[in-house]
Order: sequence, then structure tokens, then C-alpha cells
Amino acid sequence: MITLRGVSECGKSTKVKQLAEWIINNYSHTNLGVNITNGDINGVLIIGKVKIGFNSAGDDFECVSGNDSLIINYPDIDILINTSRTKGITRRHLEFHYNESNGWLVHNIFVNKLIPSNTVLENQRDRYIMDKLISLITGLDKI
Repeated sequence: MITLRGVSECGKSTKVKQLAEWIINNYSHTNLGVNITNGDINGVLIIGKVKIGFNSAGDDFECVSGNDSLIINYPDIDILINTSRTKGITRRHLEFHYNESNGWLVHNIFVNKLIPSNTVLENQRDRYIMDKLISLITGLDKI
């Protein structure tokens, strides 16, 4: 599981959607409910034998429970990419239900909000995060 963590309005959901869009644009895939054109996404992309679940909503419990729905509907998901606040019920829910003792390898990527806003630094941060996300998911052939 790859979780983008950060405070409200720092760009977590946008990055999850950008990663889904990158996959859609660069790989032959089967799309199970990932609609990148409107709001948050909750669905699965299948690339070859690898199933990647996406849940870009993570601001409250209802949003973060979208991860649970994905796992119930697609129990053979290989990678789950989602978002969470840095503290509170969303973080606690993910840490309790998606951890090593439950069979999940977890990788958190922190999305820092820059105050005051700085477009140059935000673009550098965003490129770094996208490069990291792409490097984590590419080259993963399912045996």
C-alpha cells in the first residue's frame, strides 16, 4: 500500500489522480471504475497481471473507507494507492487495517504543504513525488 499523507489541500488526491492518468496514458490496461475527469477516484486499473487500486479521497472516515470497499470488491488487489491526513481517524484506520501483521507492506509518502505557497518549490516537490510513485509501481511483474 502506498499512502500519500498530508494536511488538507496539499495535493494528495491530485497526485493519486495524476498517477492513474499516467498509467492510463502509458500502459495497455483494463479500467474498473477509475474516472480521472471528475472529483476523487475509487477504482482499479489492471496492467497485465497486476491490479492497482486507487482511492484518492482521504479526508474523513467515509472517504478512507473507500479503501475497504476496493478490497472487498477486488480482494486480489496487488497495490493500493490512497491518501490520508497526517493524524486522526483516517490515519488510524489505515494503520490498524493495513499493516504488516495484516499482510500489507506500507509505504508512506508525505506531501508537505508549503506556506506561503511557492510555485517553484511545489513543482519540485510534485516532480519528486511523481517520480517516486512511478518508480515504486513500474517493473512489478506478478509471478
